[in-house]
Parts: sequence; structure tokens; C-alpha cells
Amino acid sequence: MRIAVVALVLFTLLSASALAVTFGEPDGVRHPYVGTLLFQTVTGWYSCSGTLLAPKVVLTAGHCTKEGGTTNLLTYVNFTPSISFPGLQPGQLVAYLDNPANGWIKGTAYAHPQYDDYAQFPRTYDVGVIILDTPVTLSTYGALPPEGFLPTLTTKRSQTDNRFTLVGYGLQGVIRPFASDIWARYQGTVRLIELNSAMNGGQSAKFTNNPGLGGGSCFGDSGGPIFYGDTNMITAVVSWGITPCIGNSYEFRIDTAVALDFIRQYL
Repeated sequence: MRIAVVALVLFTLLSASALAVTFGEPDGVRHPYVGTLLFQTVTGWYSCSGTLLAPKVVLTAGHCTKEGGTTNLLTYVNFTPSISFPGLQPGQLVAYLDNPANGWIKGTAYAHPQYDDYAQFPRTYDVGVIILDTPVTLSTYGALPPEGFLPTLTTKRSQTDNRFTLVGYGLQGVIRPFASDIWARYQGTVRLIELNSAMNGGQSAKFTNNPGLGGGSCFGDSGGPIFYGDTNMITAVVSWGITPCIGNSYEFRIDTAVALDFIRQYL
């Protein structure tokens, strides 16, 4: 989740909240089923990323759907590659988002029933879905992985086998020379580091976040997909990091029974 956006945004609405994948490149229309979330919690407005699995089902992170035991008060999703807002006065935001002509689709957020603000860390249960009020019809959607998929890759050594595509609307970086603030869908390349450390808790996977490898996650990428290679199969969603936006990231695995059992009830 990125920092709260709307304390200052209501005047220049989100002119300073544009976000993108670190060390990556504009995605354009390569992943039209990946969108940005804008949602209101009890503490303010935030943004995340997510993936359409079906016309009305968006996969995201649990912390993009619930905070402090309370589900999002309002949630909207937009699949436009690049996001912009007109100048809005206080009190105009919801009316703007509710107008279909502006590209935002209202939805209802659902967190995994055991998600509790990371209270059971390292078992985070950090997965959620948004059920859209209006369906989005595409020729292709994001796909779920088979259970236990990521462990099958740990014995493979080729760079092709260990290549994942991260897509999201998060910051491009927070330190120079990578700091940038473009609210658009970006993609980058990451590698799987390991699955079995105590920090993973059987639910997360450790991925690279490195300019030398061409990609990484940052604020606003939360909930965004980690696709396997060039496929539409989602192996994990962006979850948390010790040093956000650089170093390594811990992403919530989708190839587990914990995740798949929860998601499939909405499909």
C-alpha cells in the first residue's frame, strides 16, 4: 500500500500520487487485465494494483481490502494504462469516481478471513479480491497457478525458468536516480530467490528488487501480479518488503491452498 493520497490530493487530485514499477518500463497494453485500485479506509485514501481474473473479479493483496479490522469503505478500479485527474475541489472526489465516463469502476472488497494486519506474521494471509459492480469484458484475463507451482522451479537453474514479470502502478523509485512519480501501468523483470526461510512463513516468496535485473516493486504496487515469465499466470501478489523499493521483496504466494481456496469461491 502506498502512503495516503487524498489529504493533499483533493486539491490537485493525485497529481503527486502517480506511481510505477521500479527499474521497469511502461507496460502499455501488454497487460490490459492489470489495473490500479483507489480505495478509502478509516484512515484515508490509498492506492494499490490488482489483476482481473474474470469480468467482475479482481485479485489483489489483503492489505488493499481491509485495515484495522474494517473492510474498505469505498473501492474503485481503473484499467487505463495511464491515470490522470482534473483539478478537483474538496468533496468532489467520490462524484468523479462514480461517473463511469471517468474510467473508474466501483467494487466491493473482500479480504481473506484470516487477514489481520499481519498479526500472525510471517503467516500474513495477505490476499483479497474486489468484486466489481460492472463487468470488464476482455479476451484474456489473469490466470491462477496450479497448487505448489513455485517449488517446482527451485531446482531449475536456467534464467528462462527463473524469470517473472511484475506489473503494477507503483512508484518507480524513492531514491535518485530512480525516483519518479508517474501514475501508469509499468512492468519489470524479477527473479525468485527462495521460498523456505522463516520470514516466508509458508505463504510468501522472496523475489529480487534490483535495477540490474530490470524490475522491482514499490509503494502502489501492492496487490499487483508476479506473472511467470511472459504468461498470464499469477504466481504471487506484491505484499511487503524490509527495504521497500530496493533490495528484496516478499510477495504473497498464490500457488498455495490458503490462497487458492479463498480466491476460487469468488470465481
